[in-house]
Amino acid sequence: MENANNVLVDVQDLKVQFFLHEGTVHALEGVSFQIQQGKTLGVIGESGSGKSVTAQAIMGIIPSPPGKVVDGRVLLNLPENGASVRVVNVTELPPSGSEIRSIRGKEVSMIFQEPMTSFSPVHTLGNQIMEAVRIHYPEVSKREARERAIEMMRRVGIPRPEERIDAYPFQFSGGMRQR
Repeated sequence: MENANNVLVDVQDLKVQFFLHEGTVHALEGVSFQIQQGKTLGVIGESGSGKSVTAQAIMGIIPSPPGKVVDGRVLLNLPENGASVRVVNVTELPPSGSEIRSIRGKEVSMIFQEPMTSFSPVHTLGNQIMEAVRIHYPEVSKREARERAIEMMRRVGIPRPEERIDAYPFQFSGGMRQR
């Protein structure tokens, strides 16, 4: 692991297969890369090339069955108490276990390609952001969660977040929902 102190995500020889009635689909065969702190990694490829499966593996959300990580590792270097780092191998965690649930959304997040289907249409965007804040920070009051949601919306460039927090997803453009 080069420059180990700055590596946040380390994907090593990842292999994912889907076991279907028609046969086995080898979705990923030996994918390896690192994401360093403060850096962005763009993943491009044709439809069906494994971009989404790679992201799902990092998040620990490969649909199982029929999918399975059959080899490789996804290591997350998570900050703990100051300068120390806790290394977590996502591929060894139960997909619905408490440890991976505490990591998803707080330490590692995924921006889905279709923002209209990522949010509930019957709840305001603010309530959905506040719910995520309170899941990961249970000590936060409802009022503080609202303030954090407004600040998050401001940081990603949503105009008038104090007003827009009570709007529904369909009232935002696709680009705004993706933010």
